[in-house]
Amino acid sequence: MLRLRAWVFFLFLLLIGALLVATAPSFQACVNQAGPAAALSQPQRHGTTVTAARTTRDCLARFFTENRDDVIAGLALILALSTIFLWFATRDLVAGTADFSKQQLRAYLGPSETFITGVAAGEKPMVECTIRNFGQTPAYRVSHWAEAKVLDSMSDSFEPTEAEGGERIINPGRDGFTIKARLPEPLTEEEMSKIKLGTSAIYFYGVISYRDAFSRRRKTQFRYQHGGARLFGTEDLALSPQGNKAT
Repeated sequence: MLRLRAWVFFLFLLLIGALLVATAPSFQACVNQAGPAAALSQPQRHGTTVTAARTTRDCLARFFTENRDDVIAGLALILALSTIFLWFATRDLVAGTADFSKQQLRAYLGPSETFITGVAAGEKPMVECTIRNFGQTPAYRVSHWAEAKVLDSMSDSFEPTEAEGGERIINPGRDGFTIKARLPEPLTEEEMSKIKLGTSAIYFYGVISYRDAFSRRRKTQFRYQHGGARLFGTEDLALSPQGNKAT
């Protein structure tokens, strides 16, 4: 991308310089005078294209000779503009490299192992989820909230609850903590039937908030669900199609 911008900048300067020379009155007068004279003096020896090229060459040489000081000033201006462009390009490159390094080194908190137990009529199922740091540096001031609910598959009632923690530090690797959430009410037979069919599901959702090593606020939003023929009767949960986002 940087190389492309450099070429565009160079071509732009070249076009401006060509336009300035081509529209200069002295250059136009030279071409108008020298062109017909050259064609009459050597009508058989060269084609029209060669004659025009030599005329343009001679007029360019004459233009640069007569306007030497202005040409030098123009070249100095181009050099100054190129230096400014190089400074901005270098600054953007350094900034981009720094941002890339931060993305590589920052903390990434998210769910690791997640399972559900006690899915039966008359029981209050429990979801347990281990949160780990998948990044390269510690996560600071970690807080979270999580909730478990039985909802219709098309429901959007995922209200937040009160956050917990706030002073925890999670290091990269195996360091982490476990979130537990239990359904507030026992499952009914009707809810069990809907969960088995997949028209309803047990949803486990929440948010993890923290600061990375560069003092930036980060947030991981997660949502899992248990229901349907594939998951019913197991301890597994699947990621929901929506409700999962990290910043």
